[in-house]
Amino acid sequence: MRAIAIALLLLPAPLLGQKKPVQVPEVPPVEVAAVVTDASNAPIHGLSASDFHLFEDDKEQTGVGLMPFAGAPAPEPKPIALLIGPQTLENRKWIQQAGSKLAAIAGPAHPFVIVFTDACYNTSVTPVSSDPGQVKQMLEQWPDSPPCERPSDFGELAAAAFYAQVGETLGTILGHKTAILFVPSVRGTTPAEQMPAEASPARHGRGRDGKTPEPQHDPFDMKHEFRKADASVYPLQVQTGGAIPEWALKLSSATGGRPLSRERDGPDPLDRIAGELAETYSLVFRPRISAEGSCHELKVAVNRPDAKVFGRNLYCNVPTVIPAATANAAAAKPDNVGKLAGAGAAGNTDASLSIPFFYEPDGMARVNLALDVPTPHLEPIDRGGEVHTQLDLLGTAYIPGGDIVARFTHKCSFDFDTREQFDAFLRHPLHCEYQFKVAPGKYEFKLVFRSSKDHYGTVEAPLAIDPPRKDRIGLSSIALSRDVQALSPEAAQDAADRGEEPLVFRGNRIAVSGADVLPRSGTAEAYFEVYPPLSAGTAAPRLTMHLRLLDEATNTERWNSGDFDLSKLAKPGDRVVAVAVRLPAAKLPAGNYRAELTVTDGAGAGASRSIDFRTE
Repeated sequence: MRAIAIALLLLPAPLLGQKKPVQVPEVPPVEVAAVVTDASNAPIHGLSASDFHLFEDDKEQTGVGLMPFAGAPAPEPKPIALLIGPQTLENRKWIQQAGSKLAAIAGPAHPFVIVFTDACYNTSVTPVSSDPGQVKQMLEQWPDSPPCERPSDFGELAAAAFYAQVGETLGTILGHKTAILFVPSVRGTTPAEQMPAEASPARHGRGRDGKTPEPQHDPFDMKHEFRKADASVYPLQVQTGGAIPEWALKLSSATGGRPLSRERDGPDPLDRIAGELAETYSLVFRPRISAEGSCHELKVAVNRPDAKVFGRNLYCNVPTVIPAATANAAAAKPDNVGKLAGAGAAGNTDASLSIPFFYEPDGMARVNLALDVPTPHLEPIDRGGEVHTQLDLLGTAYIPGGDIVARFTHKCSFDFDTREQFDAFLRHPLHCEYQFKVAPGKYEFKLVFRSSKDHYGTVEAPLAIDPPRKDRIGLSSIALSRDVQALSPEAAQDAADRGEEPLVFRGNRIAVSGADVLPRSGTAEAYFEVYPPLSAGTAAPRLTMHLRLLDEATNTERWNSGDFDLSKLAKPGDRVVAVAVRLPAAKLPAGNYRAELTVTDGAGAGASRSIDFRTE
């Protein structure tokens, strides 16, 4: 058997030799947010659909609608991202006040996410929130900056490498994003009339010489990642007498934003942002069919000679989720996993799910989803004598009663040399894993899966991710495993090529179990990651583990590891220490248990996690 996983949602192909009508897939509509201003940057009101011209790859699109209109899709949220670099105490107070004021004005249609960055490029990401009170609290809880041995100057190359990751992070949040970039200012003013051409507002069309402008150099794909994430960047000069760095001006121009200044735009430039948000036009069109993962240039023009257009200028064909709708579940036809999710269908196939998370350097969490289907029903697809099959997934993480914060579609594909191998595969539980990123927060997670035309199911679970603290020791959640295999260099490279980050300990790949059941015979392990505090510097951290297994019903201790030294697993300067522990499941009677884990560092500070499991 050969198993592969591709982040793509496809319906099973018809059996070879059968002739069926070719069905042209329906391309979902794309929303394009646009702010239209006059020469003085004042919003232009009262435009209609006939005033707009929308181009995809320089080809004007027909059937463009201006929301709201009859039959229009539900509008996406339009989040506001506050990207805050190192600031003086005075600037910090101004940002806290101005950001809190903007959150109060913006309303629930504009949820907030905040990305804090210190001089060493250490980053923390807040949960997505539409609550102005919570946004104010997040700004007041400004993370402390730990000592930095080599502060960064936020030069163009360093900024491009870092903010490319920030742009990728914003891509996990739905909707057109207004990204306000509070960059560290550089001394010296840059009047608007002296700004480089790249810093002028993004105009669609040709340059003054009649030629299409040359594409800008984009080290590390910084501009592309923000455009792909549908984020328009507004760099803001907070420091009086300072100037916005050139790399930030170029990023603004490339993403359909524009620079802001307290000197040029008034003492409260975020008020201008609030006004523009209220005047945003939302265009909707259906793009042409294109290869998955391909990106296409968007241009919006208006029938007014003095108009300037800011906003979305790139569309990428990536899988999307159809949010749960109010449709009757009985009316859902199980021929498309997206329709099943939209109808809220419960399904007819049982499965179990686990979603442990691990922290990334940018402050995001990488969720390692594992799904186990005990009795899979799969459709064989003949491919020239070989057999192919797949399991389609559609997942959403959302704030209870509110916004979707992460979404994905995925398929787990399996190939067999013979039909006999396929039949033998069906006699065992099906296991599928997938990784996705999300900002810390308290969410609900819903997974809809389909294994065949008539077999599908839904699994839901809470997903609570506390923000990482880089000034003290941290822990990931605990992942249970019943399958540990040696990872060859070839397999490791294949995983890297697919964008996966397998859980590895001492050369072995730890497969995350989708179920909470551990066998009393066979493999039973727990995997977790330790994040030493930045104060540890370049010295090898001292780490001690203590693990207890408790009877869930009586809270009686069944096993105790005692203090176990993990220091040998850590190298000088390690920011992540991977640990896998063999659990004594064979010594436990069948029943329900809770594992309680504590890890302490050399300073005596500790972090704790727990997980429930069963033995049978």
